This record gives sequence, C-alpha cells and structure tokens, in this order.
Amino acid sequence: MTRLLAAVGLGVLIAGTQAQAGQATAKAESPGGSNYFVYRIDGCDREAYGVVNSFDQAPDLIRSQLATMARAGQKRLRIPIFHHRGPDSGTVMDSTGGRLDSSNTRNLQNLLAAVKAAGFDAIEIGFFPLDANDPSEWRAFDRSLYEENRAIIRQVRELTVRASLPSMIDLLNEGSPGEGEHVLLQYTRTLWNDYTREYGTADTVGFSLKVVIADRVPKLPAVYGDRPPDVLEVHLYGKRPNGDEYQQFMAADAAMDRLGYRQPWIIGEAYANDPQAAAGIRRAMADADRPVRYLTQWPLTRAERCPDADVAPPAAYDAYADAGF
Repeated sequence: MTRLLAAVGLGVLIAGTQAQAGQATAKAESPGGSNYFVYRIDGCDREAYGVVNSFDQAPDLIRSQLATMARAGQKRLRIPIFHHRGPDSGTVMDSTGGRLDSSNTRNLQNLLAAVKAAGFDAIEIGFFPLDANDPSEWRAFDRSLYEENRAIIRQVRELTVRASLPSMIDLLNEGSPGEGEHVLLQYTRTLWNDYTREYGTADTVGFSLKVVIADRVPKLPAVYGDRPPDVLEVHLYGKRPNGDEYQQFMAADAAMDRLGYRQPWIIGEAYANDPQAAAGIRRAMADADRPVRYLTQWPLTRAERCPDADVAPPAAYDAYADAGF
C-alpha cells in the first residue's frame, strides 16, 4: 500500500498532494474489455448460446458482436471454458476422457480466429470445470477428474498458442482456496506444480481470487510455494456485507503486502459497464499504489437481474474506458 509520510504539518500536505496526483493519473496499463461467453440470453436462459460450444450455430452474429465490442474500445477478452464429464449443454462442453470433441475443438478454433480478425490485442482463457469436475465440491482428491481437467487445459492451451493470440490462463476460475478448503488446496497446489513444470509461470495468473479476496490471500504461499505467478487476478463485486469495490481492493492489497506480494493485478471480473465500480477501483489503484494491467467486465449488471449473466453481448464499456480502463 501507499506509504504515507509520518510527519505532520508540511509532510501531511505533501502526502495529500501526492495522493491527489496519483488519483488523477491512476490508469490501467492497457485497455481492457469483457468476459465473453454467451451471444444471447432469453429471459435469464443463456445455456444454449455459448460462444464456444455453439459458435457454429451463430458464427455471423458472434463475429458482428466481436466487431461491436472492439469498436467500443475493448481490446481484451476473457473467454470462459465451461466443461464437465457429461453431455454438452450449448455452453458447457463434454470433457469426458480429457479432450473436447472435434466439433467443440473446431468451434473454439473458429472463435479464436474471429477474435483475432476483430482486432483484439490479447485474450485470457479461464477454466470453469463444473459438476463432478469442480474440485471445490470434492470430498477427497479425485485423480481421474484431476487428470481430465489438466488434459483439457493442455488441449485448450495448445489451440490458443496455434491461434497466435497473446494469452493468459486462469487455471481454475476463482479457485484460490480459503481456510478449511483442504481438497481445493491440494488440487491447486498439484496443478500449479504440474503446470509450471511443463510451461513455466509467464502465461498464467495461477488461480483467480473471488470475494472476499483478503480472506484467501493468506493461503497463497501454500499454493504457490516460492514460485508465485508474475501477475495475480482478482474479481471485484461490491455488495453487502463484503464492502464496495474500493474497500475490497484496499483490503486485498493490504493482505498481499503482508506477504510481500507486490505483483500487478488483472481485474478479471467486475459488474458490467459500472461507473461506481470504475470509480472505486481507480481510486484504490492510486491509494494502494497497486499496478493493474487491465480489467475485463463480467456480463452482469449491479442489478443482477439474472443469476449468472444479464447482458449479451457486453458491448457497452464507456464507464470503464472513461476511468482509464
């Protein structure tokens, strides 16, 4: 966090002036964008409209949406990969045996090509294993499901590299464990060791942190050991009783400072096109002196009209762009 001068009088005045100057200039390192995973929502039903699983059902519409988002100033996308050991749903893909089938593989390749053609600078791939594949639901470590999840990560990473798109990987969405989550800790520690042994740390955020972030920070050394990621990812949703985006940011920053974690952050999720979130995060960046590389909004408004997403596509981005994201 920002180290304020301890002196009174002139020192206080200088500190206040520095804080104001920082607040005026705090910006993300590069333009951000959106999490993009559905091209349509009927009421609150979005399951049949996944941009990966169902790309072949609406390729022209998806390409048009990508172009609209790019024209709105978005330069980065975070693309969730939903999968489980079970039938395809239209958004959630079957990962039985540790490999996407030929149709889903082709759909992902075509989506990545469309993202590149639309002019986006880079992407992040976030892994969302669901149902039996979700390690946060396991009572004991499941080696078979672990290897299935790991194989999907390997396959999708290879496809992304072939697409020649600069990319980052979130190995398990909101997977950083909290107190008492012993199986999740075993999963994340095992996957971190296996992934970094094969690929290193340069293209991954490790495991993103969900609200309440500060409560999960103390477990990070148990996951990463002496080799943490070069950049960390946090998700910020201001709501009771967890505090607003500013408060969450500052609490998480202080908790990481106590560990000596001064890595820059990616803000991987926040409410869609939200002026309150944008202002709070920007103010926290200045007050905490924590670099933020970029922000990708989630297609859900603060009103939360639906449980998972209520905006398709997340084209509007002016609230964040105007705040320097």
